[in-house]
Amino acid sequence: MRWIVSLSIVLMACGGPQIPTHNGYKPKEAKPWKKPKPLKFDDKKEAKADGDVSYPDMRRARWYQVDLPANGQLVLMLEITPPGDAINDDFDLGMEVFDPSFRVISKSDLEDEDAHEQTKKKTLVDLAPGKYLIHLYLQGRMDNADFVLHATFKPTAAAEAKTNFPAEVLFVPALPIVPIQDDTPRNYHPVVAAKPAPKGHKGTPAPTPTPPPVAPAATVSARIINVQVVAGGTVITVGRGKDTGANDGMLAKINGIGEVAIGNCNARTCTATVKATPDQLKSANGVVTLRSP
Repeated sequence: MRWIVSLSIVLMACGGPQIPTHNGYKPKEAKPWKKPKPLKFDDKKEAKADGDVSYPDMRRARWYQVDLPANGQLVLMLEITPPGDAINDDFDLGMEVFDPSFRVISKSDLEDEDAHEQTKKKTLVDLAPGKYLIHLYLQGRMDNADFVLHATFKPTAAAEAKTNFPAEVLFVPALPIVPIQDDTPRNYHPVVAAKPAPKGHKGTPAPTPTPPPVAPAATVSARIINVQVVAGGTVITVGRGKDTGANDGMLAKINGIGEVAIGNCNARTCTATVKATPDQLKSANGVVTLRSP
């Protein structure tokens, strides 16, 4: 009895289907995605391709290329016809779509909801122009099937760039107050650079004349162009500086408040700290008188 059972097992092994041990690709097609078949759209922006795949015959997959000329929507419909004598509960023809950067943007195989479906439809929206690849592939070593692939392209307007302007634009800082009237002293003269001696001149070029120093007037008027409250008083900015007849140490007289020494003089302005509030400074109408101590 034991040899009869053994003989039955041997006969079943010899007569059963042979499961392929290869990977489903021919050796020369190790990289079939390098030569995809192009899908060309007609006047209606439609394309169609049909074919068959067979894992045992080393025709496991098919690759197609779609060139989108503009932004738009791509609709793919795959109709699958598996052979009746080979269909099983695990049969499925997978489909992947790759974008121009070779990233998977759509997929359908045994792990997805539409597994085992004989009609699969994918709608891809907001696609940018470029080359897209479609990969059809069998997942079982004994599988084979016929298929028809439909592609429809619908161009759309380019998506507008989203922006949150002006939410991230910085506010313009407070600008200094510019006097309405020019407060440049009448005796101020700008420095003019001396012209170079002409070529071939053997004489010694005349020295650059030094402008005479601006002698500060006994008293000069100035305007308060900015105020800033600080600890112990208010810092005022006076619209006169070294180039306009004012220097560190001069006294600024403010009507109704008194005199205070100015400092931090630059070319155009000086500052001083007064023990008064901005409201009290308003009584001076923004005018101060500068004099030497």
